[in-house]
Amino acid sequence: MHNLHVNQLRRRQPTPGADVDELAVAPAQERALELHNVQSALARLPVESREVLLLVAVEEMRYAEAAAVLKVPIGTVMSRLSRGREQLRALLDGGPLLRRVK
Repeated sequence: MHNLHVNQLRRRQPTPGADVDELAVAPAQERALELHNVQSALARLPVESREVLLLVAVEEMRYAEAAAVLKVPIGTVMSRLSRGREQLRALLDGGPLLRRVK
């Protein structure tokens, strides 16, 4: 039993030639900043786009389910989702929130 335990401990230890990148852990600050940036960008979106984005992307609802919750047609969900993703992408890339006029 003792030998088995010692062997298991040896297997867990990194080998002398192990790649350091495999052992590295990403800093938590970057992830927290990214989360803050996404939350801020979401808050700047129009309510309609934000609702659809949260239902579909976060709650993982199907388009039909989101349409039923919001009481709008599926096509409206799809267009709001598309516009919302585009606006969110622009905000996260540092670009202005512009609206297309036909």
